[in-house]
Amino acid sequence: MSSSSVLGPGRTALVTGASRGIGPLIARAIAHEGGHVVLTGRSVTELRAVASELAAAGADVSVVPADLTRPGAAESLAAAVERQRGGIDLLVNNAGGDPLREFHTMTIDENLRTLQLNLVAPVALTHAALDGMLRRGRGHIVNISAMAGRVSFPYTEVYAAAKDGVIGFTRVLRNDYRARGVSASVLILGAIRDAGQGQRMLDESGMKASGFMAPAESVARAVVKAVKKDRAELVVMPGPGRLIRAVMDYFPGLGPALNRAAGASNTMQKIIERRDADANAAA
Repeated sequence: MSSSSVLGPGRTALVTGASRGIGPLIARAIAHEGGHVVLTGRSVTELRAVASELAAAGADVSVVPADLTRPGAAESLAAAVERQRGGIDLLVNNAGGDPLREFHTMTIDENLRTLQLNLVAPVALTHAALDGMLRRGRGHIVNISAMAGRVSFPYTEVYAAAKDGVIGFTRVLRNDYRARGVSASVLILGAIRDAGQGQRMLDESGMKASGFMAPAESVARAVVKAVKKDRAELVVMPGPGRLIRAVMDYFPGLGPALNRAAGASNTMQKIIERRDADANAAA
């Protein structure tokens, strides 16, 4: 069965991290294909606002709030969508983020929460949705990863580990279940402007977007492309993304050197200092 059969009328997509950033754009792109989109995230108010905006534009959309960092949340979410919609045809594991603080200044529990959100939650939600997909003989999981681990971006130790883990998880998942009607794709994001963590860093640093940043809309388009064309991996960044990623793998010292040359290390240090100062002022 073609992976494109998980899009369109009569199909249900679940998008995590849908309350802000890139999530609403992904939901809109999927809804444009004609199916129903279930939005999930931690903020009920923000989810409802996004749902109202999408519905006003003609989308078929509903909301099921969930905090995927809590034990059992993935299973409860998948079960709720199964009950309400009869199953999940397309799962987009988009929720993620990084506190962008120095590794050694955070407690191990704080670091593990980053791992939980970016790696454990996608694995758990995929596990919870997979049985239903296999019973119906159709399904597609799209996981959102990042170039962070390849370019050794400063102060992202646990985030980078999680995002690299997502790539490995998706590759094996695709290999094991694609012949049974359930495929998987991973999007490997470079720096993204207009929404998400990349834009927040720009706002905090006062810097302007560079030509090496891809627009947030390109991520939404890539999700639909990955499903329709059943692509294993898509690199979302300007220029020859796959080549850049391969070069970073072959020359692991190149990423840190480029970060230093571009001033990324100094910029990140300033952002961390500003966040720490804001946190101390609020305490």
